[in-house]
Amino acid sequence: MDNIKPEVKQLSDQDKAQAFVKDYEQICEKHQLRIVTTPAWRVSADTGDWRLVLQNSVGKLPKQE
Repeated sequence: MDNIKPEVKQLSDQDKAQAFVKDYEQICEKHQLRIVTTPAWRVSADTGDWRLVLQNSVGKLPKQE
């Protein structure tokens, strides 16, 4: 018997991004949580100047009415 492999469709970057967004939205709905990014100012330990950093955390989804 010949080893016949099924043809696998290669997704474009745009299709991969759309699939990721769909999966992420489903996970958010399931757990009622989302990833939240907030900006914050911090003093650099190396140079002493101020830098803008992004802090990621997990937050609850807003209630839908």
